[in-house]
Amino acid sequence: MSIMAIEDEGDFRLRVIDQPGIVIADFWASWCEPCKLIRSEIKRVAETFENKIKVVKIDVDAFHGLAEKYEVMAVPTLVFFKDGRPVKRLIGYASQQEIEKLLHTLE
Repeated sequence: MSIMAIEDEGDFRLRVIDQPGIVIADFWASWCEPCKLIRSEIKRVAETFENKIKVVKIDVDAFHGLAEKYEVMAVPTLVFFKDGRPVKRLIGYASQQEIEKLLHTLE
């Protein structure tokens, strides 16, 4: 399974911007209850799409600049990157089925 937490903005560039294919950037916060609920949905998506997608977790409290740059106004927000460019987003809680439906539109 390919779920990683970023350590700094350079790490974000390496794991998201410089990556070919699809990367889901999961913008979350420790105090956010819906973020806790979506965690298991994201894990199942990552298992289903193993070797096809990567998931990167970004704590908005630790990385204000990235949240601002990608216009994250609420958490959780999933920003879908394709070949390093943001192409879609889901705001708020989303089920495994909703996330997978969006992923299929990117293939």
